[in-house]
Amino acid sequence: MTAQAGSTTSPPDTAARRQLRRELRAKRRALPIGTRAAADRAIQANIRRLPEFHRARHVAVFLSFDGEPSLASLLEAARLRGKRLYAPVLVGMRMTFRELVSSGALKTNFFGILEPELGAAIDARELDLVLTPLVAFDDRGVRIGVGRGYYDRCFRFLRGRTRWRRPKLFGVAYELQRVAELRAHAWDVPLYGAVTETGVRRF
Repeated sequence: MTAQAGSTTSPPDTAARRQLRRELRAKRRALPIGTRAAADRAIQANIRRLPEFHRARHVAVFLSFDGEPSLASLLEAARLRGKRLYAPVLVGMRMTFRELVSSGALKTNFFGILEPELGAAIDARELDLVLTPLVAFDDRGVRIGVGRGYYDRCFRFLRGRTRWRRPKLFGVAYELQRVAELRAHAWDVPLYGAVTETGVRRF
């Protein structure tokens, strides 16, 4: 069973984008438990099949919050393959990444999101693969998050590239978060691809 795909086109004004965020976050939180569990399993299976995942040594993940897809079983699979995992750490308006070790302590940040407390830091340019949370995405790779701009600021060095090397940013979402079209802004960092319970898209 899959979460039903969205078909909304986001109008360009900020108020409409805020409304879209509210609607999609509410739909995501409202997914029935069984539907969510099945979708999470499918999403994680699709990530494990990615060639980019197989090649990656340093993988950034997220610890799910506010109805985001769970990556829990993927973390163990990645560790068994010898991959090093990292999760976002927020410091003011800046986002960094720290290693997520199985025995490491987690703390709750000012948004209520869990993050590693003591893991080793890594420069974002040294990551191979970044699995990014999002609120909405379209078929051109335009992504909107919660509206704070952390990922866009952290990975702004990717905007000037004509070729993708690393890291490759894959959005992770339910199919209901795909919309027909999102207006891109100059500061947006596009996705390399997106993974939902129905499959993988590359942009």
